[in-house]
Amino acid sequence: MVWKILAEMFKDSPKKLYVAKQLFAYGLRIDSKGRILLGNVKVPYASFASAIGVDRRTVKETVMKLLQNEQTKIFFTNIEPAGPFLIKVSRILGYRCLAIEVFEDRPGIIAMVATALAKRGVNIVQILAEDPNLVERPKLYIIVAGEVPGDAISEILKNSNIKSITVQ
Repeated sequence: MVWKILAEMFKDSPKKLYVAKQLFAYGLRIDSKGRILLGNVKVPYASFASAIGVDRRTVKETVMKLLQNEQTKIFFTNIEPAGPFLIKVSRILGYRCLAIEVFEDRPGIIAMVATALAKRGVNIVQILAEDPNLVERPKLYIIVAGEVPGDAISEILKNSNIKSITVQ
């Protein structure tokens, strides 16, 4: 598992572990020459470092270390960004966003929410689940076309694992 490898690799350097997690969070790829790429767009070390609040050298050292391990090299040279996240523009597009927080990360949450929405003819446009390895209080975001019926919200909230649901 990549998380265990990264934790061991950077056990003495929390800033470098942070850099690796940020590369992952943004879907940034590293090429064989150590360049950071967003798709095919080169991201300078200094720009990335500034954006995440670390020194440029920390970014460069992290990238080079990731390329030295075969598993992290394969992982980071093949990762791709997932595309646009619609939460902040969902209303402009005529969509709504459900932000769901759970007590515990376990299987079936997406299926349960999707079923509650499908029974009411609500079309899901996008789903994004924040990774518990990256986010302290991860949320599940579900972008839907149109409005969300109140009885769908009630059904979702009946699940004992759902901590909260917000419709934006």
